[in-house]
Amino acid sequence: MFKNGWLLLLMLLVFPASAVPTDEIRKVIEAQESAWNRGDLDAYMQGYWNSEKVRFASGKTFRYGWTETLAAYKKNYPDKGTLGQLKFTINETKMLSNYAALVVGRWQLVRAKDNPNGIFTLLIEKIDDKWVITHDHTSD
Repeated sequence: MFKNGWLLLLMLLVFPASAVPTDEIRKVIEAQESAWNRGDLDAYMQGYWNSEKVRFASGKTFRYGWTETLAAYKKNYPDKGTLGQLKFTINETKMLSNYAALVVGRWQLVRAKDNPNGIFTLLIEKIDDKWVITHDHTSD
């Protein structure tokens, strides 16, 4: 019994309950959704790691770098009509460590002429005390 108590204490010290930051991660994605729906792509990009090492995969394209990703968003979504209204649905958040999570979900745009939608898988990491997307794989 005493031996199991030490094991429990060790586990609580190594993996404290407050270390599962799914609420913080959800807030990053909710902030992105809100920024998109305001038409503010610069604010939307605050959810991504501001680094040339950030990776984005969509369709047949791999894109590297925060600046290149922002430029692509601005080119592909030049106005409110093309932006539409974005809705993210998180299906699962799997903590890989206290500093990394895999987030899987769906995205949907509601626009006047169409309603594109698809799925996403995000690697979100805690870097410099901030949760940011370091890898985004989005598809139709």
